[in-house]
Amino acid sequence: MPNGIRAAMAVAVLLAASGGTTRLAAQAAGSQGDSAAVVAVEHRWLFVGDSAAMEQILAPDFLHPVSTGDILTKTQHIAYVVKHPRSPSVHKRFGRLDVRVYGSTAIATGVVDTAQDGKQGVRQTMFTDVFMKRAGQWRAVSAQETGVVRG
Repeated sequence: MPNGIRAAMAVAVLLAASGGTTRLAAQAAGSQGDSAAVVAVEHRWLFVGDSAAMEQILAPDFLHPVSTGDILTKTQHIAYVVKHPRSPSVHKRFGRLDVRVYGSTAIATGVVDTAQDGKQGVRQTMFTDVFMKRAGQWRAVSAQETGVVRG
C-alpha cells in the first residue's frame, strides 16, 4: 500500500477515535501526507504521553512556556510528565485540531476537551504546537496552552 494511502487511513482511524474535528490545511501539493503525520504525532502526544513517547515527539531544542512564567526545556517537560501522570479518571480528546504545513515547518492549533469521571462539565484548553521536520521525522519544537474561560 502506498505511504500516502496508509497515512490517510491512519488519520481516518485517529479521527474516528478522537471524536473531534480535524482540519488539514495543505499549503502545497504533497503536504497532505505531512499534515497527516503531524496529526498522528499530536494524537500520540495526547493519548500516550509517557516519557518514552515524549523522547520521540519532542525535539532536543523543544521549549514550552507555561503559566508560571517559566519556559520548560525538553528535559524539564518530560520530568513534569513523569512526576504528574494523568489519572485514569481523566479523559482527553481533541475538540478541534488544525494543521498547516509550510515546507519543513508545521503548526498545529486546536482545542483539547478534558473531562473527569464523576465531575460535571468539560475543561477546554486551546493550544499551538510548532513542529519541524528533521531527518524525516516531525518533532515538536514549541508548545503553548491557554485555558478557555467561558463567561
